Amino acid sequence: MEAVLFALFAGWMLVGMNSDYLFTVQERSLFLANKTFFHEMIATPSGLVHWASCFLTQFFYYPIVGASLLILIWLATYFITLKAFRLNQRWSHLALIPITALLCSTIDLGYWIYHIKIPGYWFSESLSLLLVMSGAWFGRKMHGSWQYLWLGLWIAIGYPFLGWYALFGAVLIAIIYTLESEKDGLQRFMPLICTIAIIGIVPLLWYYHYNRIRIEDAWTYGFPQFETQNLTSWISLAPFYVMTIACLVIPFCPIWQNRLKTSMQTIIVRTVVLSGCACAIWIANFSDFNYHAEMRMYRYTQESNWRKVLQEAREWEETPTRQMVMLKNIALMNLGQTGNQMFRYDNGGKLLHTRDSLATHLVHMSAPMLYYQHGVINYATRWAIENGVEYGFSVNYLKILARCAMVSGEYNAAKKYLNLLKLTTFHRDEAERLEELCLHPERITQSDEFKIVSELYKHIDESLDSDNGLCEMFLLHYFANTTNADNPLMQEVALNYTLISKNIQLFWPRFFQYATLHNGKEMPIHYQEAAYLYGNLEKNVDISNMPFDRRKVVDRYQKFNNQVQAFMRQGLNEEQVAEAVRPAFGDTFWWFYYFCNNVKSY
Repeated sequence: MEAVLFALFAGWMLVGMNSDYLFTVQERSLFLANKTFFHEMIATPSGLVHWASCFLTQFFYYPIVGASLLILIWLATYFITLKAFRLNQRWSHLALIPITALLCSTIDLGYWIYHIKIPGYWFSESLSLLLVMSGAWFGRKMHGSWQYLWLGLWIAIGYPFLGWYALFGAVLIAIIYTLESEKDGLQRFMPLICTIAIIGIVPLLWYYHYNRIRIEDAWTYGFPQFETQNLTSWISLAPFYVMTIACLVIPFCPIWQNRLKTSMQTIIVRTVVLSGCACAIWIANFSDFNYHAEMRMYRYTQESNWRKVLQEAREWEETPTRQMVMLKNIALMNLGQTGNQMFRYDNGGKLLHTRDSLATHLVHMSAPMLYYQHGVINYATRWAIENGVEYGFSVNYLKILARCAMVSGEYNAAKKYLNLLKLTTFHRDEAERLEELCLHPERITQSDEFKIVSELYKHIDESLDSDNGLCEMFLLHYFANTTNADNPLMQEVALNYTLISKNIQLFWPRFFQYATLHNGKEMPIHYQEAAYLYGNLEKNVDISNMPFDRRKVVDRYQKFNNQVQAFMRQGLNEEQVAEAVRPAFGDTFWWFYYFCNNVKSY
């Protein structure tokens, strides 16, 4: 019964609350069905498990399928743990602790998803523990000298498959043999002594077979690491310490299981363990709204589903992150609605929510996509490759690299990336569709998904310098300082970025150039708002003859100004005034100009 409850709870947490996260997981992972990828994986200890885990991670493309596979592995681990340690019905709940820790390790990553370097992490730890418990169960059937033979074979052969987990499994098996031994004195501890001796030797011998590991890591290779140049996250490691300690303690439970004399004592212990598992899962789940909204918006951007991006923007529950704001603006740009809609959404910039001091920047998360959507192909390619080298290439980076090559006319390079995508399980169809476009280049600029990007790319300076790791600031500075004499799209993007920068001197020449390129067309409302505000602020430009919309701009600005002045006279501070006038004027450039301040890029 408790296994069924765990499966249902785990399914709800994975699919019900984290389906967008699971989809992102497979986009940030990679499995290629060829020999090169296989040999790349097995070049380190635990490589075969990582290879299998990368294969299984693909199934998060359909979150319910991938989650079901993961839950089946956990249930198998649970039942084998009962067999391996001979836990009776009264102690069966203890077997939930290790798989609860694995569930927590899956849903508590947060922004580590963009930094983790463990191939197939979401299945590798679970598969490894399943094999460890299977080895302990099989080892229990050994007797006499066969026990020592099994221990030696398990460590010697298991190390290249499981790495650290093989050593951990050997210790568990040795504990079982020691606890069940009928011998006395030192003889009773011989399995444990021999295991420790073999553990000291075998990784050292295998070390000379591998050329990608340091000798100091030979005994711990395969144990998860959450490290950056400036941080080691102990919070993210906590589930694995809990799992390890629980597995080392559980073998002693058969000795204690008869000491609970009353059913009430058993019920209390079971209730405490089950409640603790449920609370741990609930606390571990990284449920930050922006975290999940970012992933959904990124997916819709990748699919060129601009209306879905804006639908997400309309449903924001809190101040968005800068990535969310930029994806929203990209959607508006593709729909031709930026000048009328940009400030109708929240344009703030909440910093990322993290549980430790992990420093995650846009260049780690979405810079290749953001640069690509602006037609800045060289920077998009640069960051896709750099992140791929640092954190591992993924489906996401291969898609971006292929699209960048298509826009820049490097069709042979695009075909190479697409050929890799065709080796995946769920992205072959998309790769073949893009490959068909490569065979007919004239269709690329005509297609909806490439039209805007290709148009911008024609007018982008292709020189590659440095953005200092600040994607948004680079785009802001580049476009706000760009003037194009003949391209309406490029001019509009430049004008939009001058509004974001709040730079009056940059605004006017781009505003007049935009008006020239769109002569006879109605001026978008946000550009009118900016021109009317700046004209009244500095008086350097005569706006008296400009055809401002009387109701939407002139009269409304007067109401805005009157309300702001009235609230200031009441003694409200700037933040209080901002909130007071936001319901009526939060959709204007004026509110953005005065009250959307101290926005921090990252």
